[in-house]
Amino acid sequence: MELFIRRLASGVRVTWASSTAFATVGTAVVTLLVLPLLNITYDVLLGADLSAPDLVRTGYAAALVALASSVCAGVVGTVAADRNLGVFQEVHTRRRLDLAYWLAVAAVPALLALLTGAAAIGAVFALSAAQDVAMLGRIIALTPVAVVCGLLLGVGAAGIGVDLPDPYLGATIVSTFLPLLTGVIVPLSLCPAWLRVLGTLAPMSGTVSTLDAGADGIGALLARDLLVALAWAGVGLATTRHAVTRLRAGVRRDVI
Repeated sequence: MELFIRRLASGVRVTWASSTAFATVGTAVVTLLVLPLLNITYDVLLGADLSAPDLVRTGYAAALVALASSVCAGVVGTVAADRNLGVFQEVHTRRRLDLAYWLAVAAVPALLALLTGAAAIGAVFALSAAQDVAMLGRIIALTPVAVVCGLLLGVGAAGIGVDLPDPYLGATIVSTFLPLLTGVIVPLSLCPAWLRVLGTLAPMSGTVSTLDAGADGIGALLARDLLVALAWAGVGLATTRHAVTRLRAGVRRDVI
């Protein structure tokens, strides 16, 4: 256990030192504030054009999904950098499942995403006409679920991408389609049936649906999200093992 904690702490320090989010004040402001707020503004304006029933709900949903997407993108970016440096293959040829590595690469993205999420949620609350404190409390309670879903989805996207020529492909797909499949702009209940079916395969769709659901159905929706995210993480880990196996067999001569 002591060795695990030392390895985890060492990995977090390396991930923090290599993060570019705090390279300059301007970089930090743009990364943590400007870009997330612009993304949420875009979703709200698009929801207004599509006659979404509740734009405040759209803003909160966009903030939660952006939180999960940020964690996912951070994990994918760190793993892609490790792949290019040869670190990833060294770690995963020595251990079949290195939990300390995955937690270390997720720690800093989760922290940065929480900072951006707090700013985004606060902005939506400040700009809403009603300033509903009860709704704000519900959103804050859902943020840990969003972080965990983002972490697991990041493991899945990173594991899939690491065996591809473009290791960032998984994060690109997630950031593009997750807002649509989770019902950010328009609730999934108002979407076509085929889109609702696809939404069940996307983590965060249940979390966003809790904004419209009664208290009795919240637990089942959150549990479904966590199970779906865990399944995607399993796919990513299996793909990682496949890439390592091909490397050992000499099939892949480039870095993983």
